[in-house]
Amino acid sequence: MKIIVLLTVVCAALAIPIDYYTTADDNLDMKAVINDPGKLKAMTDCFLDRGSCDVVAMSYKKIIPDSIENLCNRCNDAQKHLANTYMNGLLSNAPDDHDRFLKKYDPDSKYTTKFMEVVKDF
Repeated sequence: MKIIVLLTVVCAALAIPIDYYTTADDNLDMKAVINDPGKLKAMTDCFLDRGSCDVVAMSYKKIIPDSIENLCNRCNDAQKHLANTYMNGLLSNAPDDHDRFLKKYDPDSKYTTKFMEVVKDF
C-alpha cells in the first residue's frame, strides 16, 4: 500500500508542467546581437542599468536574477541557447562587461559555474 501511495505521489509530481519563463522573443538571433557591437552594447547597458531597455531586452532582464539563481530550471531550450550564446559572446567581446554582469547578478559567485554547465549544450 505504501508503494502505491509513493508511486502516485511521484507520478503526480512528474505530471506537473514546468512554468517556463515568458519573454518577448525566444527566437532572437543572439549571434547577430553578439556580432554587432552597437546591439551588444545596448543589450548589455540595459542589463547593467547603464541604458534604456527595449521590450525584448527588458523581458530578459526581468528573468536573469531568477534564472541564474535557480540554474535556468524554468528556461526552455531556446532561452538556454540564448543565455549560453550571450554569456560566451559577452566574455569574448566585452570581458570587462562580462565581469560587471557577473558581479551584478551573482556577486558571491555561487551560481555562475553551475548555470553555465546547465546551458552549455544549447
